[in-house]
Amino acid sequence: MNFTKLSLNPLLLKAVAELGYITPTEIQEKVIPLLMTEECDFIGQAQTGTGKTVAFALPLLEKIDIKSRHIQALILAPTRELANQVKEEIVKLGKHLRIRVEAIFGGASYDKQIYGIRHGHPHIIVGTPGRVIDLLERGVLKFETVEHVILDEADEMLNMGFLDDVNTILGATSSEKRIWMFSATMPRPIVNMINSQFKNPKMISLQKKTVSNADIEQSYYVIRERNHKEALCRIFDMTPDFYGIIFCRTRMETRELANELNLRGHKIEVLHGEMSQKERDFAMAQFKTKKTNIMVCTDVAARGIDVNNLTHVINYGLPQEIDSYVHRIGRTGRAGMKGMAITLVDSRDIYSIRRLEKMLGVTIARKDLPSVADLKAMKVLREIENMGPIFTALQDKKGDFKTDETFDLFKTYFEHLSKEEALKILFTWTFNKELKRLTDIGPLQEARVEERHRHFSRPQSGGGRSRRPQGNSYRHRRRH
Repeated sequence: MNFTKLSLNPLLLKAVAELGYITPTEIQEKVIPLLMTEECDFIGQAQTGTGKTVAFALPLLEKIDIKSRHIQALILAPTRELANQVKEEIVKLGKHLRIRVEAIFGGASYDKQIYGIRHGHPHIIVGTPGRVIDLLERGVLKFETVEHVILDEADEMLNMGFLDDVNTILGATSSEKRIWMFSATMPRPIVNMINSQFKNPKMISLQKKTVSNADIEQSYYVIRERNHKEALCRIFDMTPDFYGIIFCRTRMETRELANELNLRGHKIEVLHGEMSQKERDFAMAQFKTKKTNIMVCTDVAARGIDVNNLTHVINYGLPQEIDSYVHRIGRTGRAGMKGMAITLVDSRDIYSIRRLEKMLGVTIARKDLPSVADLKAMKVLREIENMGPIFTALQDKKGDFKTDETFDLFKTYFEHLSKEEALKILFTWTFNKELKRLTDIGPLQEARVEERHRHFSRPQSGGGRSRRPQGNSYRHRRRH
């Protein structure tokens, strides 16, 4: 099947073709006909990266009255990045219909957003719950004319503490509206909201098929935590085409890691919750245009980065929740491309890896970092490749290969040396510092086996907290 079989408005089909979309994803194939033909509340359960935005955007655009000057649809998203991404996608899909869309979220100018609402007369509002509530209480937003409310990544809005805000916003809309919700998981509070807010909803679930993506190769390295930064650099050194995201657990960890990698000569962009919108937009632009090939971020960005050609996702330590792991690795292996998901863990996290494998029904391969000898060889070969154009020019031009007058001064220092002696000097000058550093550090070792066994077998003290994971948390919390 292709999009032309979905009975869409020709102007929408034109935009779809211009975007290069030919064959709908599974969720698009199932959801679009349903939402176009039935006036119903709807629940879609599918993981990030399955094409949900297009799945709800196309039927929504079919229902918009472009002659109206009132807000007809509200889309709620958990993060600024995702809200902006959804807006951009709708603008692209609806450009031939002249659909007006306004994105509202924290960290951006109130005045600009208020002006856009009052003077732009948007058909669709895309926003984060906090800013929507704020402008609702100020009287800037009025939702009496809203006919469709879409909750995107509902479980993440729950995790970020927005569920009460979502219920408040739903209460400010017409009782005749339709609610479309998309969520990767269905925790109890989400089910309770469905029972209280939805009217006989239709449901499509692709969860079992998308929790584990066959296009993602999952692996982990067991390395002492203090050596995780060095381990990352060794992965980069052995992966010349690396283009990926490193997920950290905290903003502080994100900043510290980015600073260290920058000092080591890697081009890094950072994304976390304390950045202004301008800083976020700049970082994303640098990353999407590949001016930077590494993004270091917290989970706040996991739902808002939409880049289809990422080669790697790296977990800088296990996240606390299984859902976070699934959403993180879902950033790679998209649009039919292969991807790699790597997790750096300390030996105390091996049990958590085993539980993760069992819960997801996958095998996560344990791998060893490249040896010091392999790393040295790679560095030498890469530098020789960088010199390739000079070697080629020298061979092609031979006697016509030009240097300036300072070459004679340079040459006098080498004329008395043999060819091998000159090469040794060149090699040492080029590589000695980095190769010596690798030799001094040596192999990165995991914690001793006896330490790991003692960690997991240590008895629980009477006054301490239970070590059993709670809810869907699979990572043991540290005692200290």
